[in-house]
Amino acid sequence: MNRPVQAFEHSTLPVGGQFTQEHFKCLVRYNERHGNRFFTIGSNRIHFRNYVGVIQAGDLTIEILPKADKAPATEDQKKKWQVALIDMLRQSGFIKVVSLTDARLRLRSSSLLDIYFESFLAEVHDLMHRGLVRKYRQFCGNLTALKGRILFQEHLPKNLVHRERFFTSHLRYDRNNPFNQILRAGLKVIKDISTNPHLSSLASSLFILFEGIDDVVVTEHSFDHLNYTRNTECYRSALQLARLIILNYMPDFRGGREDVLAILFDMNVLFERFVFAQLKRAEAAFSPCPIVFKAQIPKSFWIADGMRKTIRPDIIARIGSGADLKNVILDTKWKIPADGKPSDADLQQMHTYNVQLGASRSFILYPKISDEQDVIGIFQKGEALKTSFHHQCGMFFVDLFDGNKLRRDLGLELIAKITKHELISLRGR
Repeated sequence: MNRPVQAFEHSTLPVGGQFTQEHFKCLVRYNERHGNRFFTIGSNRIHFRNYVGVIQAGDLTIEILPKADKAPATEDQKKKWQVALIDMLRQSGFIKVVSLTDARLRLRSSSLLDIYFESFLAEVHDLMHRGLVRKYRQFCGNLTALKGRILFQEHLPKNLVHRERFFTSHLRYDRNNPFNQILRAGLKVIKDISTNPHLSSLASSLFILFEGIDDVVVTEHSFDHLNYTRNTECYRSALQLARLIILNYMPDFRGGREDVLAILFDMNVLFERFVFAQLKRAEAAFSPCPIVFKAQIPKSFWIADGMRKTIRPDIIARIGSGADLKNVILDTKWKIPADGKPSDADLQQMHTYNVQLGASRSFILYPKISDEQDVIGIFQKGEALKTSFHHQCGMFFVDLFDGNKLRRDLGLELIAKITKHELISLRGR
């Protein structure tokens, strides 16, 4: 099993060494199939964008790691950001790992893709022990016993000389339903493409236990049409992992066996989800006043005949209660502002959020890479706004690490920052 090739976002991977011309062509086809969204193609090289995660092309695994600091791209830096990526995915709900310690132990010899596969196989194993869910389904067939109702249009031509048979339609209560069919499809992908012998063997062992369950084509609609009930809620985690594995898999039908599976995340979305998870974890521990965080709440700001445009702040903090309730807007940006200054577009966006949501304060959250200082700025009074409406926007630089580990107190620190001025206002009322 080859060691994964590791690269950072916004870096370049040229053809050479483990990354062969065949792997390059494979990734070109995969990227074209997805609208050239994940990376830019150069001359025998791949330019990574803001997507992080893992790609397996044939026998090669490529891990694309985030990187916000300016430290040289050493092996220690790769290890630091690999562990950080796993922890960010776990805390953001994109992956289930028993504990961070377990994840680190596995990372010594496993790739990020192996952790996804292992998590899915563990979920399927647990479901097998519980017993796979059974459901009623309509079945039509030519039987030697009369079950259900006879379909005469089929029965007469097929059984004219077979009086002992009946072509019927009846209900069956078995395991052959969409929930188990999707699990079977996920096991088949891992069985066929995993380069880890242990995981491939485990997937094959579980796959055998799905005998009698149909081999179906799984698409986005397959997941959208699932109706979870009390009996199938336990499938949710396994099916979320199956969705990532199956929908991001591109089989190679040319016979070269250069199948591609890419599980990639927009780093802007991951950073937003990670910060929100930290804030939600800390909100209950904040005692000076009630605070609740909400994510991605849409607000209409332009309406025309048959058209509607909305704005959607990353995070809204609702501080206080009753007449003292205040909205504070938070917007995450996974980038380094030029010269430590926010762009005009970022400030215009925050100005719109403040006006539309009646927020007197908003903050842009950037990752911290060195000694950047937080800044609070005041928006100038607009002629159409009420004279009593004063609002401002600040820049906060988020220090993600405590040494080489992701911080555990990030949520509390951010809450202390964003509530500092609001608490003074609330106490003065």
